Amino acid sequence: MSYTRMNYIEYASEEIADELEKAYTVNGPRNFPDALCLVFLRTGPTTASLTSVYPSKESYERATEQRKKSMKNHEGKIVSVRAEEGIASTFVIKQE
Repeated sequence: MSYTRMNYIEYASEEIADELEKAYTVNGPRNFPDALCLVFLRTGPTTASLTSVYPSKESYERATEQRKKSMKNHEGKIVSVRAEEGIASTFVIKQE
């Protein structure tokens, strides 16, 4: 069953939010190669919701180490992070 993490992030400024959104778009797929799905949803000028879905709890745990490194690299740029995790009972991706 797929395992999911949802991060709710508040950035220090709109400019920093822009910078880190661009960085995640480029680096996210490379930094989290086991992810089945990565979504960066800009919810406001200084806020975003990031969702990642992994094929297993084990692959999620491996990604957690990379997440910790990434968060440490952005110290001072992020005001707050609230994270939630759990089993995704429904996970559908439709290709058009």
